[in-house]
Amino acid sequence: MVWRALPGAAHAVSLRLPYVRAYLFYGWKRRGVRVAPADAPVIVAGFQGAVLGLGEAVRGLTRAVRLTGRQVVAWDISERLGHARRLDEGDPEAPVRGAGVMIVQVNPVELIHLISQTRGAPFAGRRTIGCWAWELPRIPKAWRRAFRYVDEVWALSEFGADAIRRDAPRRVKVRVAPLTVEVDPQAPDRTRFGLPPEAVVVLCAFDFRSSIARKNPLGALEAFRRARALTPTPAVLVFKTVGSEAAPEALESLRQAIGDADDVRLLVEPMSPGEKDCLVASCDILLSLHRAEGFGLFPAEAMAAGKAVVATGWSGNLDFMDEHSAVLAPFRLVAVEDAQGVYAGGQWADPDLDFAARALARLIDDPIERRALGERARRSIAARLSLPAVAALVDDALNNKDAA
Repeated sequence: MVWRALPGAAHAVSLRLPYVRAYLFYGWKRRGVRVAPADAPVIVAGFQGAVLGLGEAVRGLTRAVRLTGRQVVAWDISERLGHARRLDEGDPEAPVRGAGVMIVQVNPVELIHLISQTRGAPFAGRRTIGCWAWELPRIPKAWRRAFRYVDEVWALSEFGADAIRRDAPRRVKVRVAPLTVEVDPQAPDRTRFGLPPEAVVVLCAFDFRSSIARKNPLGALEAFRRARALTPTPAVLVFKTVGSEAAPEALESLRQAIGDADDVRLLVEPMSPGEKDCLVASCDILLSLHRAEGFGLFPAEAMAAGKAVVATGWSGNLDFMDEHSAVLAPFRLVAVEDAQGVYAGGQWADPDLDFAARALARLIDDPIERRALGERARRSIAARLSLPAVAALVDDALNNKDAA
């Protein structure tokens, strides 16, 4: 965005400007709304038309709210906040003033920019719920300013909710409303992705914009290489990425780490949801040696598709993973180091790569165990994160049932 390119003091002022505008236009006069009329619409705002993880999240939330029987308006704010509208989902036009509920599935900084841009008009008089995703034990200090604009916060996991509760004022309820996890059953098609038909395919997927240090693909690469040394079974590692254009240096570091290895593939081209589901169907194992997750949508989707998962045993993914449904790598907490500057301060996990490698090698060698683990994973996701399961939680929240 433009303000990132401004020098010195002008840059600092421009970063504060949306906060000032949001307060002057709306924040100073906002009054909380605890209860909305039962027949009023629920507006679900987010990146409805964008090809992003948050886009998938808000579209799933929209379906969950609709399943409760309420009137729903889907508001696409993608282009307002700098993302391309690639899908015909949601209405880019701001909703008119009125009563009801406004659920906004963007984080506090983007929420304040949206309020600044719209002068708060779509929010006025509506019960406002922020859906916030965070990956560390404490939220950024800048987020605290956003509490004045919401009546409630929905976190994606207990891990995220605990982080938000530490700083939330008493008047703001904090609940857990996880993402819906739905996969469109697809037949495997390895030829489509240039994958060998006989090898065991290990998939690692991430968004460069979410911090390569947090997603830790280099750790996944090292664990895979150690696993390959432990088994004669042919295997390939596939990196499916998005957002590489926003982090060219991180992309280059990954390319250099891969080198000329013929058992590693790097896929950077955009994929439709159907293509992504086909890729998941074509793999055998999902590897996520993340340092922190607010939720972990891609691992959850792989589990829903019946795939064996090896993942770090820390943070938001533990809401739907346990030792029965996934292989959880032990870890130690270390200081956060992020060259991209997305995260600073605090601690996150450093997963045990030797453990992950041994677990990966066992799964590569044992198709029966892969299938058994994948089936347990599928059942776990169906029970916890299916559309009906999440819709029931959303219905309770909209009915103001008790929350912390």
